[in-house]
Amino acid sequence: MTDPSSADPLHVDICVIGAGAAGLSVAAGCAQLGARTVLIERGTMGGDCLNTGCVPSKAMLAAGHAAEIVRTAGRFGVTASAPEVDFAAVHRHVHGVIAAIAPIDSVERFRALGVNVIQGSARFTGPDALDVDGRRITAKRFVVATGSKAVAPLVPGLAEAPYRTNETIFDLTACPDHLLVMGGGPIGCELAQAHRRLGAKVTIVEMFNILGRDDPEAADVVRRQLKAEGIGILEGTRAERVEARDGGIALTVSRDGEETVLT
Repeated sequence: MTDPSSADPLHVDICVIGAGAAGLSVAAGCAQLGARTVLIERGTMGGDCLNTGCVPSKAMLAAGHAAEIVRTAGRFGVTASAPEVDFAAVHRHVHGVIAAIAPIDSVERFRALGVNVIQGSARFTGPDALDVDGRRITAKRFVVATGSKAVAPLVPGLAEAPYRTNETIFDLTACPDHLLVMGGGPIGCELAQAHRRLGAKVTIVEMFNILGRDDPEAADVVRRQLKAEGIGILEGTRAERVEARDGGIALTVSRDGEETVLT
């Protein structure tokens, strides 16, 4: 295996750019089949799934589910007091789950599998070559698995507000009083439910219908459940502007020409 710290030119069979779920799977599979494989990652190993997506969101959902079990135990004939949620402890739980899984996606593990892991930024310099912070790498085949990231909607005033995305929401150590979720896709819905079950007031603002890419009957099951849990769902509603107000944030939304302010 080539010394990952070497600055010498490198030629391999497969060059994978991006160490998220897809990139890791390809790199491991190619190396195990005997291909000379290099994996390039400029950020954190594990990508979105481990660090800001599947793992933290499901860990938070699990915490919310635990609170909901206590809250609804009466229907099973079990008497329980209302759950007391320590949101800082939930934060530690979420990041503890990430830390527990991280070794599976680590640089050390993939180097042990025979993958040459290089941490840096890749830039193509030709059809069969790229540069990683000054080091030239050529390959027979390239796999671009750089993933994606959240793009904030162009709502006036949003850029100046302390908003969160699916990448930063898991950094909160205190439960928000009122979580306004802009977008009713799968991520928006799961974050809405998790935070509601952990004690926040939650409102989803969706321009069309929630879970619009999913089967309408399945989406309606989710819609009814979220509403039953006390989540406000504003469909067919446009976010117009964001303003600072009374030490917090005010979101003005509109539907059928009528505006409403959410705080």
